[in-house]
Amino acid sequence: MITPYLSFSKSALAEDVRRLREHSVSMNRHWVSALAAGVPTDLMRAVVLAATEFASCRTIAQAEYLAAAGFSKITITGRLIDAESLQRLRVVAQRTQITAVIDHFRHAELLSQCVQSCSNPAGVMIRVLIEVDLGQQSTGVCPGPDAARLASAAECLPGLNVVGVFASGHDCRDDIKPGDHNAASSTIVTIAEHGLRSIREVTSECREIVVSLSSADDAAWSDSRVTSLITNPFMVINREAGDQARSPSVLLISTVISRPTLEWCIIDAGRIALFDSSDVYVHTPAGATILRSIDDTSALQLSGEALDLRIGDTVQLGLRRPERFLRN
Repeated sequence: MITPYLSFSKSALAEDVRRLREHSVSMNRHWVSALAAGVPTDLMRAVVLAATEFASCRTIAQAEYLAAAGFSKITITGRLIDAESLQRLRVVAQRTQITAVIDHFRHAELLSQCVQSCSNPAGVMIRVLIEVDLGQQSTGVCPGPDAARLASAAECLPGLNVVGVFASGHDCRDDIKPGDHNAASSTIVTIAEHGLRSIREVTSECREIVVSLSSADDAAWSDSRVTSLITNPFMVINREAGDQARSPSVLLISTVISRPTLEWCIIDAGRIALFDSSDVYVHTPAGATILRSIDDTSALQLSGEALDLRIGDTVQLGLRRPERFLRN
């Protein structure tokens, strides 16, 4: 097979999903699995869908993929504004429960028009989450009067039901200093809670705080205020003894293409494939570490067992943030 490519372990993923499921049940919340078309359909059906009917994605293409895999409740965190995406959403919304994230009245208008164009609009209702601004100059509306006005206006449109607020910890992660994740996560949830209180003043049925996380270190994992937690199924929580030796649920497979010296080799996975080499490590063979990366290749420092690597051998790279490799 041509490398680099992603390799998935069904048994390892099943263990990760089991822990996510147990944690969600213990916290009395929904676990929403963040997925993309990069995850094989048979793996999603056999492992993830067996644990949760809730899935999340960013695009209509990914939503179609998840619906075809069998997920019945899909949260779309991206914005669908073009005519083609909305037309395709209409088809998906007639067979699944769609929850859409908005931060402007125009988003609500387009979603409502989408519902009204369905063959049976009375049978379709899109659940709406108001995204709150976390101070990152990204998406989201200011919690307080702005969020309340948007929720009130959206609730008046046919085919929409405003159910709560959404906050994403992904945009904040790069600005957080090591050791500050717990405080930052608590702040994110507090801002979302403030947004929910302001919305409930105009539409009392809103009860959900939905948070999307990119790290198992975030304190929001154990925050009882969170109603639903969006995370990718490859995120390991509650690490147990022996986990370090267990093969990860997803690996990036690369090939040795050169051996310039005894102490290092070159593999065919560089910055383009790795995104950020600090999020990647050599799982096997033992004794190999990433020395440096350019666009298409990386140099590995070799010792011990890795000194036996030859041109044509494969190297397994572990991914600390697998979701970055699974986007369309």
